[in-house]
Amino acid sequence: MEKRGFPEFELVDDASSQVTDAGIKGVSSFLRAVCLPGLQELGYMIQDKVRYWRLNNVLRMLEKAKGRMSFDKDGLNLTANPRVGLSIINCSSEVDNDELQELWAGLFVSSCSVDGLDDSNMNFVDLLKRMSSVEARILDYACRHCKKVIFPNKLIVASDFVISFDELSKIAKTNDIYRLDSELDHMRSIEILVTASGFGDGGGFDASDNDLSANITPSALALHLYYKTHSTGSTPVEFWGKELIPSTVIESDENRGIADARVTGEEHGT
Repeated sequence: MEKRGFPEFELVDDASSQVTDAGIKGVSSFLRAVCLPGLQELGYMIQDKVRYWRLNNVLRMLEKAKGRMSFDKDGLNLTANPRVGLSIINCSSEVDNDELQELWAGLFVSSCSVDGLDDSNMNFVDLLKRMSSVEARILDYACRHCKKVIFPNKLIVASDFVISFDELSKIAKTNDIYRLDSELDHMRSIEILVTASGFGDGGGFDASDNDLSANITPSALALHLYYKTHSTGSTPVEFWGKELIPSTVIESDENRGIADARVTGEEHGT
């Protein structure tokens, strides 16, 4: 076996090593700085030809993560909790979908802290590894386009967000009714969507609704997952910024709507 400049790795096949060498060189110093156990895990993958597919997935994810990390004059100044970093590396190795890879990369970056002790992202590792590519697309769209409401206590929730079946199909890149129904059911079961989300108020299809409208209101947990996979050190309030609508404004609009409805009803004698 030949060692190719990386003491952690022993490359077992010249043809395969040529494919992965460039990727390894690109992320080895990055991992050595932020998550050394992750570098060792790549070494185990290299020693098994069956694992090359997983290795290439990890390299792609780490390149995305490296591009989001900030550098100072002394290099990287953040490190990942080994438990969290290794979990992300292992889970992302089983994913070749680019949209999911982006989420894993974002979660890896937000897992890094000054002392390397923060393990809060373990909850989101468990959540993300259970999501499909279709669910990732729905999550992304719902979190980007829903109205975000902030309360005086700084908690953030989403306002009801309903779209048509045609719009949902374009977002998810499938018009398979049964798949979309099951994907939304699953998203509710892992509490990515609020309980009443899906087709119809109770989930599933509403046979009386010819448009098959879908409630894809993201839960507070989903908003936080989106924040964790896209933020680079800001707080949730800073991250969402001007998108946040004070709850007092929403309450005022709702009260105005109720008052208008009462006036309309009185005018019609109801």
